[in-house]
Amino acid sequence: MENQLERIKSKLIKRLREEYGVEEIVFETLPIEKITEFENKYNIKLPQGIVDFYTKVSNGAVLYPNEESCNLEPFENWYFDENLIHTDFDIEDDVTYDDYNVIKESIRDYSFESFGNISIMDLGCAMTYNIVVKGKHYGEIIGLLEMWLEITNKNFLDWLEDCIDGKTEYML
Repeated sequence: MENQLERIKSKLIKRLREEYGVEEIVFETLPIEKITEFENKYNIKLPQGIVDFYTKVSNGAVLYPNEESCNLEPFENWYFDENLIHTDFDIEDDVTYDDYNVIKESIRDYSFESFGNISIMDLGCAMTYNIVVKGKHYGEIIGLLEMWLEITNKNFLDWLEDCIDGKTEYML
């Protein structure tokens, strides 16, 4: 994992310098105590990959310096529903636009997409990437793309590296 963290950091630096001309790049990390406090407060365990990135590489990441969205949110800006964070995210497969309302009705909860996950990247237009912290897809990234849900089947570090490499379909 340490090699992947270093590779991601190097790719971030290269991307910001070569594609956006950013000269001074500062990575501020998050103290592990903040993660521990968060985990204790909400009685959850964050996936190790996201913990390692935020505490060893950077508290968030700018992928698109000229955009307000499409950047990895700092820890302080993570969004989640405190009432639903403990409910398992139990959606098995991607949810298409046509299936969205069927699922809402079948489970009788209009907040099913907020179960057991945290929004870590806002794409704008009601689209986010979230990390699952409770349920079958624990540690994986899901895309909530308006009335469509994508299960990436990727852990945080693999997904982030794909974002940096331009391999994530719904990025700018």
